[in-house]
Amino acid sequence: MGDTKEGREKQARDEEQRQRERELQEEQDRGDEEEPDEEEDDANSADEE
Repeated sequence: MGDTKEGREKQARDEEQRQRERELQEEQDRGDEEEPDEEEDDANSADEE
């Protein structure tokens, strides 16, 4: 099978779609993580001064 412009464009579209799916999955995975406690962050900032 020869290399065609259409084939290259399809490969590029497919790769872009896979990248979007990976990014979406990573965002969803991060959404399951707990947010850091804001009071803890404030206490750490005071220690540094």
